[in-house]
Amino acid sequence: MKLRTVLGELGVTDYLAGGDVNFEEDVIVFPHLVPDVSFPEQVTIAPKDTAGPIEGFAGTTIVLCDGGLPETGERPPLRTVMVVSDLTRDEFEQMFEHLPAKHVELDLQRKRIYLAFQSSYDLQRYADKVYEILGNPLMIVNSDRRLLAWAGDFPEDRADVLEEITQGYISEEVNAELERDGILDDVRHAGHSIISANERFGQRWVTSIISFHHMEMGRFDMLEQNGTITDADLELVDFAGSLAGVMIDKLGIAGERAGSGSTVLDDLLGDTFANEKTMRAQLALSSMPVDDTYVLAELAADRELPRNHLQRIAARVSNAFRNSLWTMRNGRLVILIALGPRTCPGWDGYERTIRLLGQRKEFVTTLERNGMKAYVSEPFEQIALTRDRYQQIADLMAARVNDTASIVYFWQHRYSVLANMAQTFGQLDMMLDKRVVTMSLYDKDHGTAYLETAYRTVEHPGSPAEAAKALNVHRNTYFYRVNKILELFFIDLKKGEDRLSVAFFMHYLCGMDNQMMFDPSDMSLAWQRSVGRVS
Repeated sequence: MKLRTVLGELGVTDYLAGGDVNFEEDVIVFPHLVPDVSFPEQVTIAPKDTAGPIEGFAGTTIVLCDGGLPETGERPPLRTVMVVSDLTRDEFEQMFEHLPAKHVELDLQRKRIYLAFQSSYDLQRYADKVYEILGNPLMIVNSDRRLLAWAGDFPEDRADVLEEITQGYISEEVNAELERDGILDDVRHAGHSIISANERFGQRWVTSIISFHHMEMGRFDMLEQNGTITDADLELVDFAGSLAGVMIDKLGIAGERAGSGSTVLDDLLGDTFANEKTMRAQLALSSMPVDDTYVLAELAADRELPRNHLQRIAARVSNAFRNSLWTMRNGRLVILIALGPRTCPGWDGYERTIRLLGQRKEFVTTLERNGMKAYVSEPFEQIALTRDRYQQIADLMAARVNDTASIVYFWQHRYSVLANMAQTFGQLDMMLDKRVVTMSLYDKDHGTAYLETAYRTVEHPGSPAEAAKALNVHRNTYFYRVNKILELFFIDLKKGEDRLSVAFFMHYLCGMDNQMMFDPSDMSLAWQRSVGRVS
């Protein structure tokens, strides 16, 4: 039991402390009087590691002053606290006699909370168990004011609290009220939880700040609903909150303000916002502008990087892009970057993305030094599309496009991604132009290069000389092949649709690492007949 808890349980309304008194010190209470002290009434406590009163008494003495505290300027002796209380002398002595039993009870409850922590695999399970111990409804929120867990029945007339539970975030109005009333500053200054009264609803709340490694990670708040909250309960709330901080840090859900990634972005990727109003409100509270053009990027390394290393990379990336949010998913960094509003009637999102990402040297250097690639989605203007763009990046990475650049853009590999998504024979049969398939199989059987010739024609439109140079053949040879393509395969490279069929087939091969999904000999007989491979 802490010294401040002892004073609270004794109903102390004011005190005057001598030197060397530490109110956060864990102590054991001894109902003994200390001799040779000039004050008329006294009770004693000793340090926690003391087996009992010792000679000279190195503990702290609490002195009940019936006539009030001494005049200003008069200080108590060392290790002495002079107090006044609303209790009578007899009540004070009786309460003090009960403190050792209270100490044992408090110790048992602390052990129960610790066992709840050890046996909980997630924060919600931990909150449920702590509620069973403390008996009053509670909330655990992170530094981004995201509701991580809650337990107990909150009163039905508190529509604001019930709305927060439904939406999953503490509203800006509630947080602003706590800041305005100085409650959060009082908690920070005190270094422990405090009780505040909500006069409008006639309720008392315990407000505590969860800290881990000297960093604020959120709050652990409890409503006085089912039982009166005592100073001993405040000590238990602080203990439960400290263990919640360990879990929050381990789970990486402390929020961007605590250096663990943005909760808002994590919810956008998971599509877990209750409604668009909440989504926009939380985005507005972050560093991101609302109603902007955005782009999503996932940073992947060729090896697994430890979490603390990813956090350092995230700090550098955040420094490179002022308006950005980041979070960690599956051992990778995911970044949402604001490009600014569109300023022209046309779609300039691709150009702006390439310019912004490619010209930020700090970003590119960070990728190169850590052996990472940034896989970038298409830009988007509706923030509700974040989850869809995240899936777009997953499809881009699954395509394993052959791009040696540090930044890989989805739209530059669109057809390869679409081709890679064809995972069944039926999808493949539907997507590919059979004339181009037949030409590919003919090349395989006869050692010709008609497909490459067709592709170089598409790659260099209106420039036979460039196409022939790319093929490393004479112009006459090039024109001969083009004519044979029309004659043998009925593909007219002057027609846009035929050129598109050739281009898509080549992008498909690129998306499949230049390998067909199956050996031609394993094709169904009907499919082989459809492409003229068998009669």
